[in-house]
Amino acid sequence: MNLAMIVQCYIAHRYTEDFESFLTNCKFVTGNKKTFQHAGLLGKVMRTGLISMVLAIPTIFLRRGLIDLNEVKRFPPNMKRLLVSMLAIQIVLLIALTISHYADR
Repeated sequence: MNLAMIVQCYIAHRYTEDFESFLTNCKFVTGNKKTFQHAGLLGKVMRTGLISMVLAIPTIFLRRGLIDLNEVKRFPPNMKRLLVSMLAIQIVLLIALTISHYADR
């Protein structure tokens, strides 16, 4: 779990602006950038995680008019794979942590 967080922090610190540059017309991404841009590393981790959500399940954001589907489709496949896999790893680790917590009872 610690390794996953370290990797997530590195990716967020190094690549957040690159990820956002591919989604300039997405209201959701630009709004989150304005909200979290002064929050340091934690803000970058939040922004990267929210971009991962947009890439993993775009239909939720599309229905509300928060994203530009063409930009999401044009997002580089390698970066998309990286972000979605990091999201999946975090979800699996959260589930494992929850199960291990309640298994002891």
